[in-house]
Amino acid sequence: MKIANRNALLKLCERRYINLELEDAGITVRIQSLSEKEKSSYETVLIAKSGRGILRERLQDATRRLIALCLVDENNERIFLDSDVSQIGEMDSFISSRIYDACQEHCGFNKGDIEDTVKNSEEITVDDLPSDSP
Repeated sequence: MKIANRNALLKLCERRYINLELEDAGITVRIQSLSEKEKSSYETVLIAKSGRGILRERLQDATRRLIALCLVDENNERIFLDSDVSQIGEMDSFISSRIYDACQEHCGFNKGDIEDTVKNSEEITVDDLPSDSP
């Protein structure tokens, strides 16, 4: 196998897509991969501006935010806006869990990544606001 050059590596900037059939709901959803920049932003938005602790509100909506970032339509355009995160919280939890699990796997998150972040954090913060929102 030959060593990759710049052009070969830049080809890896193209998004990947998978379709997830939700038989119970009678629909199929399309999931896009995240860029490294989007994945890092998603992960770091959990951390309080002080750099210490995890924001409780952001931890509570982590599932919904990943769903909003990953679901796309047949034209590969995001279905949800960032402002839809709250409404995604009203989705049936069985369905949202299946979508979230598929998003995590497709985007390269390991099971328990968020849990490990929380475990390694010194505290959970409720009064700090995130510096950026995805």
